[in-house]
Amino acid sequence: MTRRFIGVRWWLGAAFAVVAAVSTAIVVSQFSTRSENAFRGKAEDLAAASAFDAAQQVDAWARRGERPSRLAQIAKQQNLELHVYDAKGRRVAAASPASGGRIEAPQQEREVLGKTLAGARSKTSTPSGGVFVVGIPLRDPGVAALVALSARPDVANAIGIVSDQALRAGVIAGLIGVLVGLVLAQLIALRLRRLAAAAEAIALGDFETPLRYRFRDEFGALAQSFERMRRQVRRTFRQIEGDRDRLRLLLERLHEGVVTVDQDLVVHFANTEARRLLGGRLAEGDALPEPWETFSLRTFADRLFEADASLAQAHVRPDEERALALVGIPSQPEGDTVMIVLEDLTEQERRELAEREFVSNAAHELRTPLTTIIGAVEVLQAGAKDDPVERDRFLAHIEREAARLARLARALLTLARAHAGQERARRESVRLAPLLHEVADDLRPHDGVVVEVDCPPDLAANVNRDLLEQALRNLGENAAKHTPEGRVALRAYAAGTTLRVEVEDTGVGMTADTQQHVFDRFFRGRGRDAEGFGLGLAIVRQVVRSIDGRIELDSAPGKGTRVRIVLERARVREEVPVA
Repeated sequence: MTRRFIGVRWWLGAAFAVVAAVSTAIVVSQFSTRSENAFRGKAEDLAAASAFDAAQQVDAWARRGERPSRLAQIAKQQNLELHVYDAKGRRVAAASPASGGRIEAPQQEREVLGKTLAGARSKTSTPSGGVFVVGIPLRDPGVAALVALSARPDVANAIGIVSDQALRAGVIAGLIGVLVGLVLAQLIALRLRRLAAAAEAIALGDFETPLRYRFRDEFGALAQSFERMRRQVRRTFRQIEGDRDRLRLLLERLHEGVVTVDQDLVVHFANTEARRLLGGRLAEGDALPEPWETFSLRTFADRLFEADASLAQAHVRPDEERALALVGIPSQPEGDTVMIVLEDLTEQERRELAEREFVSNAAHELRTPLTTIIGAVEVLQAGAKDDPVERDRFLAHIEREAARLARLARALLTLARAHAGQERARRESVRLAPLLHEVADDLRPHDGVVVEVDCPPDLAANVNRDLLEQALRNLGENAAKHTPEGRVALRAYAAGTTLRVEVEDTGVGMTADTQQHVFDRFFRGRGRDAEGFGLGLAIVRQVVRSIDGRIELDSAPGKGTRVRIVLERARVREEVPVA
């Protein structure tokens, strides 16, 4: 950048110098020419006047038939060198001036003589201005022309002095013009350098350095425009940076993975979900990885840069358990990056599979009690109602299957309400010991399994009783169902300002994989709850969320299970007055 401005400065100075030199040369030439013409004109007029006087005398002598014997006297009087010619151009007489020396100007003399013999007056001078030649035609053929030469060394000296002084003045003026041009060029280059420095700063992303201008000329107006542009660009970039930060925050919070890459397949951006799905610590500037053996992600991205590329989609199954959906968004006409959106379909497919299984299992479970109820009603209508023993047996079947249907309907309704937030009901003071005993009394454990309740008699909390009871019943039934021997314990206790309610059993326990999904809807672990619908613990989770609590699970295969409900905002009350 510096070399460029040095060149501009010198070229601009040279341009000013050329302009100054040409202007000076023109002025000097005009001045010198006019001065020389003035000197020459004055000298020619004087020489012509003297020559005219001499010509009148010669012409008078010729008319009287006399010889111009007094020509030398006239020449000395007029200080001219006189030559008289006849009509054929032969010199008839000649006389020298008072100085006595011969005046040499043969070329000018011949030129004037020719014009004079042709009948025209003529005058000229030597280039130096030292000799002036005048020709005057005469009437007599014997003396047809008079040529007078006047030596004027003073005029030649004056012309030389004027030319020298004009040249000297021109050189001085030219030097001054060059110096002034260089100074002006330097000032202009300096102001241009400031503008260029401001533009370079803007190009490098520095929008904080103001551009100051002192003069309101064209450069000042240009600098003012640059300053307005800088402020506008700064505001625009701040808006863009804010939008970029908000967009980055939004992309980071998306459940889908987002990756942008350039034509070299170098990553420009990758959010957290994209890094998780691609299985690596993907950062800006890294090459786009190839995470799957069955699908080339780099080829997929490379096709998005083709001229006729459109929105591309792909379905990838890295293994039997995982499934991904890819959407490729090609670059814009003036863009240089493409975007790849990755969506993890594993959970979605698992939920869809679980829901399909639920529908199938629910249909099967509904068909069994309904078939039993219908069959029992038909048998009763066929006459079994008249036999007390048979009637009671079939009515027991109907009651048992109807209760099963009711439990299923209640479980689905409770889950829907909890999920929709409809169970966020009023809070009330609830004594926990009676609630735990009520839930324990309704449990139907296996033979030999003991149900225990451990709760301070006066422990109470401000909570929604129905929702807490639903959660405890589901936990208790689940514990009783999976505890073939040992005990099931229900307990509640205060821990600071929190309330903790636990359901613990000595049953079969859970594997780590089962614990990850045990609270999901329609999930049924292997070997667990073969007759259930996978909704009991999902209802517990939604209910606990509705009463602002959290669930803690501790289990191991063959070592039982402990489920703890922690209520942070239950406002524990140790003493509750008994009405």
